[in-house]
Amino acid sequence: MIKLVFIRSKVESTVHLTTGNGQTLDRAALEKMKISAKAGSSSKNIIFGLQKLGLIDEAEEWKFWSGPLTEIEAEDGFRVRLFPAKADLRSPDMARYIAENGAPDILWIEGTDFPPYLAQIFELCPNSFKMVYSKQWRPWKIRALERYNLCLVDEAWEAQKVRKKYPHVHCGIWDKLIDYEHTHVPLNLQKRYDICYIAYLRKRKNHELLFRAMARLKDRRLSCVCIGGDRKGYQAELEKMARDLELDVTFLGEIPKEKVNEVVNQSRMGVMCSVLDAAPRAILEYMAADVPVLVNRDLWAGSRYVVPGAGLVVPPDQFHKGIVEILEHSERFFPRKAYLQHFAFENVMSRFIKLLKEAGCPHHQAIPV
Repeated sequence: MIKLVFIRSKVESTVHLTTGNGQTLDRAALEKMKISAKAGSSSKNIIFGLQKLGLIDEAEEWKFWSGPLTEIEAEDGFRVRLFPAKADLRSPDMARYIAENGAPDILWIEGTDFPPYLAQIFELCPNSFKMVYSKQWRPWKIRALERYNLCLVDEAWEAQKVRKKYPHVHCGIWDKLIDYEHTHVPLNLQKRYDICYIAYLRKRKNHELLFRAMARLKDRRLSCVCIGGDRKGYQAELEKMARDLELDVTFLGEIPKEKVNEVVNQSRMGVMCSVLDAAPRAILEYMAADVPVLVNRDLWAGSRYVVPGAGLVVPPDQFHKGIVEILEHSERFFPRKAYLQHFAFENVMSRFIKLLKEAGCPHHQAIPV
């Protein structure tokens, strides 16, 4: 029996010392404690894939709170175990649990920190295979990185910096498993919009880049739809900018997943304007729906997902030219075919299992690559 435990190192997402005082764990409480497949989904999707392929037998997420030792059955056979924690963020109950049940075979950590509960886990599980991923774009700054067996990164330049600073830590570039093969599909719908942008409304998503590019193409009377919630009270500013530039922009807010696929299909192209983002899933959402994507070349991580035939990656000062190139030559692009060739479930999982082998994970033998 091979057991994997997932732990987020961000204290605010993992320790809930005021939540367990007799409170019913209803849906609202679980969401507040970030107990869902969505929280940490980049990592959890791969974990679900490892379960599906039979590489691991059990998967759990460990969290800490002020209530009693509790086990919650989450999605896809994924359990969450809530351990009582003391004020110093360590847990005697967790120590007893590990002593009675044995250490997990694999520890998957997400984040850059090394809080007391994580230090305690490392002390109690010296022989567990330990891997870490941080979406904060500077993986070489992960605390206690020298204590890990494998550091997962998004881009080759990140891997180079990690290897230079920590030559004894195996470093691997991994692809996100965004399994849109069946949920994001081409639909035979009329194109209502020229451009679609899936992104929360916040500064770092860089909607301004898109709006200014559209303003340079006013004679084309382009229409744009923005999908995403107003996270930072930014929508009013963006709406004013669109009005001032006399642009046709529709803000739909946050909508159900099924509706996202529908709106993407009603668009002639998708865009990703961010700089500070770690492999945005929107790139693959467009591709899976067979919609070509235009990506800002300054994006720190993720432009490599735009494989040949999927779209274009251009510098920000050429964004308007990229829009024209895709809209005028849509026949040159075959994004869904590119998505299936490179990012379908079997391909992503095969590459990930190969990473585990290269890093010396002792529990990879169950599945040949």
